[in-house]
Amino acid sequence: MRGGLTRRMAIASALLTLLTSAAFAVLLLTIGDQRSSAQLARNSQEVLAAAARVERLLVDIETGTRGYLLTGEDRFLQPAHAGEASFPQASSELVDLTKSAEQNEVPARLTAIHVSGTAQAIKLKGESYIRDYFRPLIAAAERGDPTARSVENAQLGQVMFDDIRWDFNTLEQTEQRVAAERDDRARENANQATIAAIAGLAGTVVLVGFFASYLSRAIVRPVRQASVTAHRLASGDLSTRMPTTGVAEIGVLEKSFNTMASSLQRSQSELANLLEEQAALRRVATVVAEGTPPDKVFPAVNEEVARLLDVDGTRLMRYEADGTATIVASWGEPTIVPAGTRIALDGRNIGSLVRSSGRPARIEDYEGAPGSVAAIARESGIRSTVGAPITVEGRLWGAMSAFSKADEPLPSGIELRLADFTDLVGTAIANTQARADLTASRARVVTATDNIRRRIERDLHDGTQQWLVSLALEVRNAQASVPDTQPQLRTDLADIADGLVAALHDLREISRGIHPALLARRGLDPALEALARRSPLPVELDINLGGRLPDHVEVAAYYVVAEAFTNAAKHARPTTIWVAADVVDGRLRLTVRDDGIGGADPANGSGLTGLTDRVEALGGTITVHSPPGEGTTLQVRLPLSAPAEPT
Repeated sequence: MRGGLTRRMAIASALLTLLTSAAFAVLLLTIGDQRSSAQLARNSQEVLAAAARVERLLVDIETGTRGYLLTGEDRFLQPAHAGEASFPQASSELVDLTKSAEQNEVPARLTAIHVSGTAQAIKLKGESYIRDYFRPLIAAAERGDPTARSVENAQLGQVMFDDIRWDFNTLEQTEQRVAAERDDRARENANQATIAAIAGLAGTVVLVGFFASYLSRAIVRPVRQASVTAHRLASGDLSTRMPTTGVAEIGVLEKSFNTMASSLQRSQSELANLLEEQAALRRVATVVAEGTPPDKVFPAVNEEVARLLDVDGTRLMRYEADGTATIVASWGEPTIVPAGTRIALDGRNIGSLVRSSGRPARIEDYEGAPGSVAAIARESGIRSTVGAPITVEGRLWGAMSAFSKADEPLPSGIELRLADFTDLVGTAIANTQARADLTASRARVVTATDNIRRRIERDLHDGTQQWLVSLALEVRNAQASVPDTQPQLRTDLADIADGLVAALHDLREISRGIHPALLARRGLDPALEALARRSPLPVELDINLGGRLPDHVEVAAYYVVAEAFTNAAKHARPTTIWVAADVVDGRLRLTVRDDGIGGADPANGSGLTGLTDRVEALGGTITVHSPPGEGTTLQVRLPLSAPAEPT
């Protein structure tokens, strides 16, 4: 109740005045002095009460600012803005009260002047705190300026606030000292009347002692306890609370302290939960960004969600074209619809609700719910379930659910937190789909190119080469039939026949470069031997394939070796080239090494760029190690299985 302590003090002073006047009518002067002391005491209490109100307003501003900076929630600014609005009037009232006391306080005029100056300093510093710190800091925080939450700003605000609090303590101590001095004067005056009014003096002493005890119990102890509690809160112990035994304003102060501590503790807990959720999302996002396949992303997401939301289990399902769903990953309670299970979406269950609405959904009780999935939930003791959709490139791909066996439903809004993780799952699936589409597309391009090479080589061999051979034979026959009387014609026909043979030889070399027929007929091993024989450099082969390999693997390996030979002859100046090939764990291992000058860099552009595209299109890898002066080593790993088509 506002003014409660002031009224109690006024009543006590009035009783003291009445008792003294009744018992010591002869001591009118002493009574007048007691009345003056009582009036000044009331003024002191009003000053203290006004100072307390001003201090509470500044505390509201300071705690509201800190709460807003910690959580970003606007509700913390409500008491801060209220304190900002009330501070001018409250501080002006405090200054007016101290000036009034300065005019009335004759015996301690210098002390009253000091109190008035302190009140004026509190007003000015408070206005400076609001104008120069609070308003700019909140404005910067609302703009999203990261410096608003810096340690330097926090320390600056703490220094300014501690300076103002020091003035409050000075004012309170000075006012209490003045009150004590007044009490001393009152006792001195009372001592002068001791002889005339022993009984009145005794009653006055008892009343003053009771009043002092009451002040100690009602004000000093709670204020001291508030100081200890504030220190603990400032030290980070947000669980501390004040006993709510005070009356009037002191009781309100105690409850306000406890409310503030509870609010800070809740904010700290919410902030910890938010940080934990962000850490979990960051871990999942890292897994997705690394290109991890969905079959490894799914279990990781399930586990992160289950641990973060503190549920009994999670399931990740993929919707099928026939209206069913397949559980692709699960966590917790493995006997309840394990991974790989195909479920019907009949009746009322999370899968059907999410599929029909395309939005997050929840079921808080399976009692009486129709369908096979609901029956399994009842048998397993599941009480509540939430789910969120998984969307891939605008298409509903599946859903993720989390369930609890507790009697209490899952917390409100938990499905929205679940949706943050399903967005990452959708990204992982879309990334994998895009990579699969790209790989399959590149593989189809490589296959189509190889088929075109084969067709061109076959057409050259079966058409153009045979035609050139026929022409050469006809020219030779014509040359043989020329009579000896025409030697020039015979010579011309011989030149034509030699030209046709040379053109046929060149055409065969071109045909081998397009697609060697030997590779298609007999495989990689003989084709590499033929390639080594045609090489202008010495080549040593170590081929251990154990038979034919898939066509796409043989073609890729052949062109890798051919390009390596060409590059070595043009740039490396080696004395020997070594080629090794074998099959290990379903992959072709191919190594081409030379002892040339090294220093090859595929990034600068070479024929290896196209080979890299070919190898990677088949799901393989290619690496080049070429330190200057140490030769060049080309290593290729090719899977024997064909690239999978995207689903």
